[in-house]
Amino acid sequence: MKYYLGVAEEQGITAVEIGAVQGICMAVSAGKVNTQLREVESQIKTGG
Repeated sequence: MKYYLGVAEEQGITAVEIGAVQGICMAVSAGKVNTQLREVESQIKTGG
């Protein structure tokens, strides 16, 4: 990860931009987990 952050900085990408991308990635990941949880809940309720 340090390597990629170093390369990003060399390319002129700011810490704010990196933080924004990290936030988006975490939100997408959390959404996927939430979707999986809802699918499991649905299966439990329907007995499937």
